Amino acid sequence: MTDQTDRADAIRVLNDAARAVPGVTCRANITIGVQSLSEADRIAVLRNVVGFSKFDGDNDPHGERDFGTIYKLASGDWTQNRPTDSNDIAVTVFWKIDYYDNRLEYGSEAPWDASKTTRVLTIMLASEY
Repeated sequence: MTDQTDRADAIRVLNDAARAVPGVTCRANITIGVQSLSEADRIAVLRNVVGFSKFDGDNDPHGERDFGTIYKLASGDWTQNRPTDSNDIAVTVFWKIDYYDNRLEYGSEAPWDASKTTRVLTIMLASEY
């Protein structure tokens, strides 16, 4: 294994842990758009972020598991799978994990090192991007 592979593996493990317990293992933010969703939808969004597993080369090119997209279907169901017909999508939500130094002033120079990095999970409507 290379040093780069070891670092990506460490980042992936830390990001999975951050998503598993947002607000405890990382800072967590939702935007005003997500806050404006119904309580049931906010719970569904969080459940899908915590349980997100649809990582591929398009949303995870570096293997760090730091970004994902979830969709509310016209039926009202939430999914990680992008529908083939865009008319089936009622709401699109992005989530992203960013890496900061522990003072939250700059980007972390060592995102693979939990002692030197504060993770910040942001959940937003795609329309807010």
